[in-house]
Amino acid sequence: MSAALAPAYIVASLLLCVSGAMKLRSLPALGVGELALGAGCVVVPTRALAVVLALVYMSFAVVAEVFRRRRQACGCFGEDDDFPVTLAHVIASELLGALVLAAAVAGPRGLGWLLGLPAPQAVVLVAGIAGAVHAVVLVYTAVPRAWGAWERA
Repeated sequence: MSAALAPAYIVASLLLCVSGAMKLRSLPALGVGELALGAGCVVVPTRALAVVLALVYMSFAVVAEVFRRRRQACGCFGEDDDFPVTLAHVIASELLGALVLAAAVAGPRGLGWLLGLPAPQAVVLVAGIAGAVHAVVLVYTAVPRAWGAWERA
């Protein structure tokens, strides 16, 4: 079961790294913290770090729901993130938190596991993980813009 959850766990970890990197100018302490946790989770995947990561995503979901009700932007991906939070944002954070928690229970796997796979399988998984990280970033950033444009139309 842990191998099945490994790609989702790695996506959640790398997503936190991307989010942290985008915050380095506007909120440097938070950005460094997110980068450190995300990198730690993917490089040294332990159950303790996975539980912390799950709690972070669950807390993001709670904060996102508060912001959604206030029609407020979250700034998850830096200072240019100025559209109000949508339900998709809340659900994505909840799902990521649940997947990471499941990985914590099953035993998280990170880059070491990925690099130990046969090359063709590893290449496909790396491409899929990169695509998934990009897709989730779009859920957090492009969906609110698209939803806002649709509401104004």
